[in-house]
Amino acid sequence: MIVGNSEDDRIAIVTLVDEDRLGAVIGSKGRVEKYIENKLNVDIKIDTQKGKVLIITERNNIENGLRAKMIVEAIAHGISFDHAKKLIDNPDYVLEVLDISEYARNKSDMIRIKARLIGQGGKIKTLIEDELSVKISIRDKYVAILGKHTDVNIAKDVIQMICRGSKYGRALKRINDYRLLQDIY
Repeated sequence: MIVGNSEDDRIAIVTLVDEDRLGAVIGSKGRVEKYIENKLNVDIKIDTQKGKVLIITERNNIENGLRAKMIVEAIAHGISFDHAKKLIDNPDYVLEVLDISEYARNKSDMIRIKARLIGQGGKIKTLIEDELSVKISIRDKYVAILGKHTDVNIAKDVIQMICRGSKYGRALKRINDYRLLQDIY
């Protein structure tokens, strides 16, 4: 949510963070919060009681405000700060968050889908991460994907295929096809 004030040239961007992830957003001794503020020229206010993170920026700095929101959301969804901060220096990096509850009819479906996405010993998740140079976090009913825009889109497609019940071979063939196209161009 973006809130503006007509008297002021500042905009507030609000995002919600689970209580158990607020510490990661703040960082030890406020390190993460200060880093984001300094690098993106924004102010961050955190309401630990309500789990709200308020990002305040100038109207002419809205892009950095939205980038700060993306970083906070990445951390909130379980991606480490070291990976999330790549959003600052790489303009083609994006965060995509999928709600996998759309694919589950009940709790046991959700457990099965998450297990399929992770794979035995984390093999499937790691394979997608390594082949597409993305970072994936599976937390609660969400899958967060961080990486270059084109790589994230392919990872999203593969994850959705697995959630819909496609066989691993078919889903992973999508990655191989993408790799072949990259090699050609």
